[in-house]
Parts: sequence; structure tokens; C-alpha cells
Amino acid sequence: MSQKSRFFNSKQPKSRINVDKRDLNNIMNDVAFAQSGFLEKEDENEVINQRSIVENVDLFSAQKYFELNLDKFGPYRLNYTRNGRHLLIGGSQGHVASFDWQTKKLHSEINVMEKINDVKWLHTETMYAVAQRQWTYIYDNQGIELHCLKILDRVTRLEFLPYHFLLSSINECGYLSYIDVSLGKKVAGFSTAHGRCDVMGQNPTNAIIHLGHHNGVVTLWSPNVKEPLVKMLCHKAAVKSLAVNQTGNYMITSSLDHLLNVWDLRTYKQLKSIKLNAGASSLAFSQKNLIAAGLRNEVVIFKDDFIKLNEEEIEAEEQYIEDMTPNDIYLKHRINNANIQNLQFCPFEDVLGVGHSYGISSLLVPGSAEANFDAMEANPYESKNQRKQWEVKALLEKIQPELISLDPFKLKQVDRKTLEEKMIERNKKLFLKPKKIDFEPRLKMKGKSKTGKKEARKKAVKAANLKEFVKEVKEYERIENEENKNKEKKEENTVYNVFDRFKKKSK
Repeated sequence: MSQKSRFFNSKQPKSRINVDKRDLNNIMNDVAFAQSGFLEKEDENEVINQRSIVENVDLFSAQKYFELNLDKFGPYRLNYTRNGRHLLIGGSQGHVASFDWQTKKLHSEINVMEKINDVKWLHTETMYAVAQRQWTYIYDNQGIELHCLKILDRVTRLEFLPYHFLLSSINECGYLSYIDVSLGKKVAGFSTAHGRCDVMGQNPTNAIIHLGHHNGVVTLWSPNVKEPLVKMLCHKAAVKSLAVNQTGNYMITSSLDHLLNVWDLRTYKQLKSIKLNAGASSLAFSQKNLIAAGLRNEVVIFKDDFIKLNEEEIEAEEQYIEDMTPNDIYLKHRINNANIQNLQFCPFEDVLGVGHSYGISSLLVPGSAEANFDAMEANPYESKNQRKQWEVKALLEKIQPELISLDPFKLKQVDRKTLEEKMIERNKKLFLKPKKIDFEPRLKMKGKSKTGKKEARKKAVKAANLKEFVKEVKEYERIENEENKNKEKKEENTVYNVFDRFKKKSK
């Protein structure tokens, strides 16, 4: 039997599949967005531990619960990539490791032989930054040193702004620095004037850096302003940790006086204050607004109802300090004889990473993550080719640091001149002074160069010059008035749009 050619197959009629509208709706319902759920307690005082969760979930989910016993190099800090696939850990005694935490495949493992204060992934899983005792280093996923950033010295905390490619750091002297990792240049650097600082966080919505200080003040910083944009007195004692949720609307802070405060960043008002059993050494927000707090050797997780207010609480002007009740707690996990150092929820996975003095723990927290992900933004299942394409696209779409501000929607507004700016321009045009003319009449004979006649000739020249200047000003005002009238007529019938700035201006 002869084999059919590609040309022969292309000429054959293609079969069409007729899909009914009802069948299409059924297909769309089957592929609808998944929804995340929560655990519901039968009794308010019931405590659900990790063992009971692992025994009742499927095998694939049960593998996400694990512990790494690394008691020689702790305490540990950890960081997940934006797609939630890879995990970076760093022990204070110099141990650094990066791996795919789902398949447990190790990428690199090194010992830098000096103290480590913080670790942070950069824009992809191929590079990460390590804040060591003296300087900050950048390594690749094989553990090879790529750069030594001597500009960032004695750094205590690191934050990476993915859309701006900025590595932000705060050091022991309270100096805040911004480094553009795509160019390798320092963008900005300011002194916070609050002394040593080791509490740092970022707002994912507007890329504003939040710093917590020893006097209970939280300051908000942008690389464009040398002074803090906002100063908030959040506690009477030193701030121990802070976190901002994904929408950028809420911030939680903890202090040495065992208080956990919830703040609304839109109004900068306190929503709630809870008295904890101990000062929270670390705080974390999940994608579904679950709150995790590290209390000595215990991890406490609060549900999203924790930041919601009742009508009575909204009407009340004064905020009262509440005691933590079992009804507020969603999950609880205790790590024996360990001090919790760092907490972070894994993106797109119901997992909480805990770094403590004896290693790393991965806890299951049902309902903490977003069930649906945007593959164009952060894809947990991306290939090497997709990652390379995404990296090129991200570099082309990099946002300039000059655009970082408290209001991220300011770019949508049309830039119109204020009344004050219009008045200043008007005054400049109306009160122009004519240029001074240094005219010296030439010498004439027969008594025509006497002082009186010289001054008369000077006045005549100045008067003619002034007359021409007045004519030019009046003509300029006439043209401007006509243009303003035409603009007013157009503005009455024109609806402004954000993209009007890109239209060609009529000559």
C-alpha cells in the first residue's frame, strides 16, 4: 500500500466538529476557575495539627509536608520564587542551598564560611542574593559567585522588586539602598536616621519599602524621595516584624509588647489590635489574606476574618486591645525547642515555609493560596525555553524606578495644568519688560550735539522700541486668547481618555 504524501493529505477535505451551545457551556463549566476552600472546625476549641491533615489528604499533597533537620547551621531564613516552584534557604552559620522543593531536586549547596543575615531570589531561579557579614553576593543556581556588591555592606535585610529589577537593602547603620540588577548600578541610597534596622517589607502593589524601627515607627520609602513618604507610629515599643498583603490595602505589625496590630494603608488607621502570648518574631500574609505569626517555638495562623470588622467596630472611634481567643486561631503548629526565625507562604500552593533554629519546616495550610495562576505572569510549570522568553519580556517591560509612588494609579490620570500654574504663566506673559537699549547718539556739529538734544534723541529711540514691544505683546495676547477659546470649545465636546497623550497634536 503506497504512503500518502503531504500534498495529498492537504487536499483532502477537513472534518468539522459542530459543537452545540449547550455542550459548549458544559465544557466551559468543567474548565471553570477552581476555588480554594478552608477547614471547618466542629468545635471552636478544637486544634487541628499537621499529622491529622497529612493523614486525610492525597499522597501528592502529603509529600508537601516535610522537615529538614539542619541544627548545625541555623537559624535559617527562606524565600520562595514568584511562581512557588523553587526554595532558597540560608543559615546564619553560612549554609546556603537552593532546590525544587516539590521534586526535592537540589540545584546547589554551598557554605560561604561566614555569617548570613538574609537570602533572596532575584527575577528568576537562576540567580539569588545573599547578605553576608561584610558584603552582599550574587550567586547562580550552581552556587558560583557572579558578583560581589561592595556597595551593599553589612546588610541586615533584603527585598527584591520584580517589576523594577531593584534589589533593596537596609544595613546595620540604617542606610537604605537600591541596586538595579539589570544594569548593575546604584539607583538611590538614603539614611533613615533611625539607627539599626532589621525589619523590612515591601508593598506588592506599588513597590514601596516598609521599614520598622526601634521606636515603634514604620516608615514608607520610595527611591525618588530622600525623606520617608509616610511615618506611622504603630507601637509604643520596638517593631519586631511587619507584612503587607497582596492587594496593598492592609499591613500587620508586631512589637516587643506582644501586640499584633492591623492597619488600613488606604486611610492609615488602625483596624484591630490583638494581645498575643509573645512577640511575633515573623509575620506573613498569604494570597488569600491568611496571617501567620511566629511566637517563640509556635506557628499560629489566623483566618481572613481576622482583618474584617463588624459594624460596631467600624462605628467605634477608639480601638481596644483584644485578647487572642481559640476562635481566632485557624491552625497551630509547635516546633519543640526551636526559635522561629522566618515565615513565608508559598505562592499558588497551600504551604507555609518556616525557618527556625533547627532547620526548615514545610506546613500544610488548606485554603491559603490562590487556586488559579496566570501562566504569562508566574508559571509553576514553565520550561527552560519559556523561562528565557519570559526573562526577555520582563526586561523589555521593566518599570523605571522614577514611577514608584504611593498612588500606583497616578499614571492613569491626565496631566492637566492647575490654576496656580496657569496664573504663573499668565503673569510671566503680561508683565514682560522690554529690553534695555544702550543708545549713544553720534557727534554732530553746529550745536546739534548739546546735552538736551542728545537726551531728546535717546528718548525718541526708546519710545519707538517700546511701541514695537507693545505691539508684539498685544499680538501675542490676541493669538493666545483665540487659542484658549478654541480649546474651551473642544473641551466641552471632548471626553478625555488615558491614551490621548499618544495622539498626534494638530499643527
